[in-house]
Amino acid sequence: MSVFAVAAWLVSDQTFLVGETAVLRAANDLPGWIGSLLRVVMELGTAVPFLTAVGVVAWCTRRDGPSPALAVLLAFVGARLHYVWKEVIERPRPAGLVEGLHLREHARGFGFPSGHTTMACALAAVLHPLLPRRTRWVAWVLALAVGVARMHVGAHWPMDVVGGVALGVAIASAAWMVVGRGYGRRRP
Repeated sequence: MSVFAVAAWLVSDQTFLVGETAVLRAANDLPGWIGSLLRVVMELGTAVPFLTAVGVVAWCTRRDGPSPALAVLLAFVGARLHYVWKEVIERPRPAGLVEGLHLREHARGFGFPSGHTTMACALAAVLHPLLPRRTRWVAWVLALAVGVARMHVGAHWPMDVVGGVALGVAIASAAWMVVGRGYGRRRP
């Protein structure tokens, strides 16, 4: 949560950090075929994959009791609260502020933190202890690709994405703590 707090503090005065525009442009200017893939992956930052994961986890861990599915559900609910932070921080989106930006999506409201990135990283983090060790990296690569996709479509600044990653991980960690199983610990 401290990374999120620092990121929020850095952007709270609505200024843009050195290098943010360059990183945004790099993601925004990715070739079309990469952008097409990113826009598909971007859907992992929405409610449908998260709620699907609740059902899959409930089924796959039914012998372990309700804790794993409850953790995923709590992470979903917590990640949806990113809207509260947007209203508190009030950071504008890049549209209209960066000349030549390719707007591939017309996002409304404030930008910090990236809601799609928050959702995707909360999902990856809450699933992390449930996934086989050798495949965990896949969830994280996909979650981080959601953040790149949000910059590619012109909806977010890089610090919006950093804030989304930090908030998503904090929410998932809290969800595991609430259900009584430490983050990353498995039952014997």
